Amino acid sequence: MRWTRAGAESLAAAAIAAIIYGGTLAPTVGAGDSGELVLAADSLGIAHPPGYPVWVLLARLVASVPIGDVAWRVNALSALLSAAAVGLFYLLATRVALPRLSAALATALFAACTIVWHSAVEAEVYPLATLFFVLLALLALRARSGGAATPRNEALYFFAAGLSLLVHQTLLFPAVAMGVWVWAREPRLDRLARHAAWVALGFTVLFVIPIRAGTSPPFSWGHEAGLSTALDHLLRRNYGPLQQNPLRADLLVSDLAGMAARVAAALGVAGTLLAAAGLRCLRRAERGLKLVVLSALTVPAALAIVVAFAPDAEHFAQVEPFLAPVAAALCLIAGLGADSLLRLCRVSWRPAAIGALAACALVTVAWHYRDCDRSGFRLAERYGRDLLRDLPVGSTLVLDGDNETFLAAYTTRHARFRTDVELVHRRGYIFGDPYHLRGVPRGKWVEIAHRVDLERLRSSERPVYYAAPPLDLEAAGVRFLPAGLVHRAILPDHGRPGSPPLPGADARVLTPWTPPADWPKSTSLLPGGPRRYDYVTRKLAVSYSDVAARSLWNRGRLQEAYPWFVDAAAVGFDNVGARLNLATAAAAVGEPEKAFSELLAARKLAPLDPEPVARLAVFLSVAGRHRDAALCFERAYRMMPLPSRASDAARAWALAGDEARAKSWRGRAG
Repeated sequence: MRWTRAGAESLAAAAIAAIIYGGTLAPTVGAGDSGELVLAADSLGIAHPPGYPVWVLLARLVASVPIGDVAWRVNALSALLSAAAVGLFYLLATRVALPRLSAALATALFAACTIVWHSAVEAEVYPLATLFFVLLALLALRARSGGAATPRNEALYFFAAGLSLLVHQTLLFPAVAMGVWVWAREPRLDRLARHAAWVALGFTVLFVIPIRAGTSPPFSWGHEAGLSTALDHLLRRNYGPLQQNPLRADLLVSDLAGMAARVAAALGVAGTLLAAAGLRCLRRAERGLKLVVLSALTVPAALAIVVAFAPDAEHFAQVEPFLAPVAAALCLIAGLGADSLLRLCRVSWRPAAIGALAACALVTVAWHYRDCDRSGFRLAERYGRDLLRDLPVGSTLVLDGDNETFLAAYTTRHARFRTDVELVHRRGYIFGDPYHLRGVPRGKWVEIAHRVDLERLRSSERPVYYAAPPLDLEAAGVRFLPAGLVHRAILPDHGRPGSPPLPGADARVLTPWTPPADWPKSTSLLPGGPRRYDYVTRKLAVSYSDVAARSLWNRGRLQEAYPWFVDAAAVGFDNVGARLNLATAAAAVGEPEKAFSELLAARKLAPLDPEPVARLAVFLSVAGRHRDAALCFERAYRMMPLPSRASDAARAWALAGDEARAKSWRGRAG
């Protein structure tokens, strides 16, 4: 009877969450990976490493339902998976011995957590990962509990653990932690062999990748063929190195502290305070709760140790969705804290205390509803169309970044807008392999792409545009003329008097682009203010004011460009590039205090990036503070040892009157 009531309450929690998430669901494609995942779901294609075969199979089923737009259907899958995670979370809360009221409060906080909610409203793989973490915790507890500890329940856990490795790679760490705990009930080698067999059985879903790749699906990242290349895909060997920085104690502390701050902000004030209260009682908590907490903490530990990412806003935004297990664990601890507070209250005060806790939960839900509501969000769809809208008929558009690539692909392939434009992915993944990069070491890709791009510019009869000018082509003298969100590429010997004619040229090609009267400012594209939106979405919006500011700046119209730079930085408040651009513009228009504050803000946002420190050094040198400038140049050199920075440090020390240190830095400059 107890299970029946808990099951009914779990279904009720899932239904309520589904209604709320459905009301905030994005109506079309979103930013980041959303466009790619919609295309993969629509064609049963292969997503970026590790491929996410479990998610793609589920998404393909949902995408085949003839209701609404395919992007909306795949978004709805995220809402359903997140709602299912909320329902299972309630079961988990009761399983770790939280009373019903505390379990309900913990579930409300979990459902309202912005890490969970943001992923629930658009196409993402994270809702399935969150669901699997909660499912693994439930199965592990069942496999170790008294009469339920049967070989069947153990098999269910390890089969789900094998599947989880293909759901999201961060689940490896909690799955191993829980698996060791389950096996430790009776640590025998024969049981270990059986467990490994069930993990391998769940892992066989991996075969979806090479089997589907063999049929040449319309959308395929990397065009894998064969099991060995599928394993390379799974291990991200063709997706760049996993570790981003050498492991250092200060970097480890910064990463862990930053992730803790992100999770606390996602829980809200009430959730964080209740979790703090619950931590005091954790020692006396049921062992199942301790297992969930320790397993969840393996995720941020692995991210900080294995990945060692730079502690800046962009990287924290990338890892934040991985922290849903930590949010789940803290919500359970918050439920424990609520229960301890209720126990401390006098009996006569308990109704008021329960009402206060319920009010806190409802306020958190209402507040986060405002931040997570995407029911009217169409910026990503607009961005894809604006990339393509004004290109000449039959143009070639070369793409590189995820936002540009996947949104342009979605717009042409699914929305069937500007299908005359030839799309080229500079990494050679999405639109075939025009650069012939398959099987080539990643370190040679830029060299090959550089050569192929130059040949395309020489021989193509199509006008060639780039979403972002590649640095290697700029260094080779290729000119990039702004044209809205894209840039027309022209060889150094073209477009000048007596030079060969430009393909598809007309009178507008060489006319400098300036923003038209109806060109939107970034702030106008994000209803409710930029802080409601994630980093990737705001990066899309920043593009609009940024291209307008740059075009005016390049034409020497500094006073007109400055408000656009201000607007871009207002939306990209944690975007280092936007803050540095505003600092440069402020210095140019005679606002040194603003320039200095923006440089300090940029340095704080990216403490391991040498560029803000180097620009601050230049500013201090111009201001006559040569010693401070020299110290900044030294710091920038330590972050990235370049002879130019050593030379700058030597010059600054000479101006500061310290010839000995200047001589030392001249030696490093060569």
